[in-house]
Amino acid sequence: MRIPPYAVVQCVEGPGTPGHPPNVVETDPLTWLRLATGRTGWAEELDAARVSASGERADLGDLLPLMG
Repeated sequence: MRIPPYAVVQCVEGPGTPGHPPNVVETDPLTWLRLATGRTGWAEELDAARVSASGERADLGDLLPLMG
């Protein structure tokens, strides 16, 4: 998960095998705060292109919100 310029963090375990393409999620700080607190939904922000997600493990919808 990238939240430029503030943070980069690994959210889920990697595949454990070399050669897999990276799984990357990137968004702006305000969108991340809205996702983490449940003020907006993963699919909504992905559809609005406020979240960029690529890779087979890049769907964080089931892990959000972090706070209820």
